Amino acid sequence: MNIPYFRGIIMGGTVGLTASLVFGIEPLRSLVLGVLCGLLAVATKVAINRNTKQE
Repeated sequence: MNIPYFRGIIMGGTVGLTASLVFGIEPLRSLVLGVLCGLLAVATKVAINRNTKQE
């Protein structure tokens, strides 16, 4: 597993579970949404880095 993606999963899950405590959302739902958002953020960052290096 690539390190940035693993970091995105961990950070997204942490933010999701914290949001479940703050906003009162179901923990499993917030964990899944956090992980998905973390993965999307990392995928965006990797795509931007690839496009920047090619130019």
